[in-house]
Amino acid sequence: MKGKSIYSLSHCLNILIIFSILNCSSEPLIKPKSLVSIDFEIQGNGTVKPNSGLYEINSRVVFEAIADSGYYFDRWEGLAEALEQEKYELVLTGDLNLSAIFLPIPELSNEIKIYNPKKIDPNPVFIIENGGDKAYLTDKTGEKLKVWNFDSKLGNDLELMIDGSLIGLFKSDNVFFSFGGYGGTLKKFNPSGILEWEYEVNNENELAHHDFEILPNGNILLLVWERFSEEEAINFGFSGTGEIFLEKIIEINPNNDSVVWEWSSSDHLIQDFDSIKPNYGKISEYPQKIDLNYSQIENGDLMHANGLCYDQKRNLIFLSVNFYSEIWAIPHQYDTQTTKTEKGDLAFRFGNPNAFDSSDKRIFFNNHHPNIVSLHQETSNNFLIFMNGSKNNQSSVYEFTLPLQFESDPKNWLQPELFWEFSNTDLFSAKISGCIRLPNGNTLICEGDFGYWEVTSDRDVVWKYEGDTTFWRGYVYPQKR
Repeated sequence: MKGKSIYSLSHCLNILIIFSILNCSSEPLIKPKSLVSIDFEIQGNGTVKPNSGLYEINSRVVFEAIADSGYYFDRWEGLAEALEQEKYELVLTGDLNLSAIFLPIPELSNEIKIYNPKKIDPNPVFIIENGGDKAYLTDKTGEKLKVWNFDSKLGNDLELMIDGSLIGLFKSDNVFFSFGGYGGTLKKFNPSGILEWEYEVNNENELAHHDFEILPNGNILLLVWERFSEEEAINFGFSGTGEIFLEKIIEINPNNDSVVWEWSSSDHLIQDFDSIKPNYGKISEYPQKIDLNYSQIENGDLMHANGLCYDQKRNLIFLSVNFYSEIWAIPHQYDTQTTKTEKGDLAFRFGNPNAFDSSDKRIFFNNHHPNIVSLHQETSNNFLIFMNGSKNNQSSVYEFTLPLQFESDPKNWLQPELFWEFSNTDLFSAKISGCIRLPNGNTLICEGDFGYWEVTSDRDVVWKYEGDTTFWRGYVYPQKR
């Protein structure tokens, strides 16, 4: 009897010890094999669910991190890899020591309307005022890291070089004619802001405007309006009256200020108005030609190209032609004399088949900022364009994949494949504007009369900057400066 009593007392004590362990908030000394422990550590200001403690093995637990005001949840640490989801479900197979990391939300300027620190691309934005006298490198909190002020107005594009120098198109003091987006003079400033080079295209018959592109060999492509008298316009088969202004692209060697190549739209026209002119023809049968009479603009600025980019892979220049609502692909492989012939006709065009009397679906209603993705590896070489959307006051960003080589027979041309698009009821600018792909895969959108958006590939808006002026474009330069 005595031995049995001692055994019963010992058994009861063991049960009491286990019960005490299960109900103790401190780390247990003895733990049944059917239970696992979770221990949370919090860095920063926030709370987590559930509480630290013991849980049945193989049970499902949902971890949740809740940030305090002024903080945001950044990540969980303690698993095989850091996780960024605020909520995470896990099957418990062993003890866990988890850290919830909360970081303070930085102070934001008044311009920042949306700020998602976990999803934004970290690179600052090079903000260009439209026709203004300044530009600034601005981080995502709205802080201006560097400001450039100029003695003359921009006209329009401006690029920051890897060494900190600037090249931009500026408005000449006196011009013989002008339209929106005119410039006249290319200028280069060294990193200290000292003017070290300039090149002017500004005379009675020519004026540089809108955009330029630096080629891999250091030469510069420049957009130029070319003026033609009313008599010359009539000889082209123009159906209107007065002088006209057509598009021209020149290539400048900045080492000796010489024009080493040029392409003129006047060499590649077609019209069905005047049958006695040599360029008379049925427009739908010549999609590689440009219908002179498609756009009837009273001031004679018939085409109003506003952006260009160079495609090194195909040796083509993509030209955004606003009043035709199209992208023209212009061959760059021939010398100037050959370019004046049929070999210099459009190698491809897309956006508005109506411009060459095709019944295919029109997708552009005015457009700006053609560019090829270069900063994001997964979508590299895709084509981006900002479509202003003048038809229904709704702008869109389109991303296309392009064929490795365009069909040589224009009758076999097809619209490029749409890869991605973004639109929003709040996104609309009838003029200027642009878009680029960021290194993390997000897209930076310049809404010209508002400011800037950053959206993810899933179309989440993760950053918004509202300015008090209008903006030409925005660029990102990932290199350290």
